[in-house]
Amino acid sequence: MTLPATIYAGDTVTWTDPYYDSNASALVYYLRTNYARGATISGTSSGKNGWIFTLASATSTNFALGNWVYQARATVSNQPATVRTGSFVVAKSLAYSGSPGAVDLRSQEEIDLENVETAIRTLTSGAQEYRIGTASGGRMVKRADLAELIKWRDRLKSAVLAKKRADSIANGFGDPRKLFVRWM
Repeated sequence: MTLPATIYAGDTVTWTDPYYDSNASALVYYLRTNYARGATISGTSSGKNGWIFTLASATSTNFALGNWVYQARATVSNQPATVRTGSFVVAKSLAYSGSPGAVDLRSQEEIDLENVETAIRTLTSGAQEYRIGTASGGRMVKRADLAELIKWRDRLKSAVLAKKRADSIANGFGDPRKLFVRWM
């Protein structure tokens, strides 16, 4: 088993990398994201069975949600060399204590899109101002420009659809924009 495709924030994750070289003194996984965060995980040699890695829950709890990349580097004869690269997703933990509450699994772009569409509906119904965000932490804009909101909505829609398309392809469902027809 190699590094899983999805890691839930707060979980302890253990995996085995099958890399074997009798001269290898170390195998290290470097995990990184776009948000200037990361982790370095050193493996424990298991001989011909490869290397065993454990990502502690205390480390994964602080992981930013979203796409991450990794690089596995072996040290052979004091020379580092990349043996594996890839990507994984850090997802929100669904664990709870007490009684379960609602969980919002939408991306920030999807949340923003809903807020902008609500603002557009508010303005088209005759209002002169709108609020984006929560009542206590929202942003109030007076005499809003409907054209700017529509541009913002279109950019967010594009970003949401691009993400869904990429997720569909990454999960093996293919490109949702392509239609295949088979004639009998």
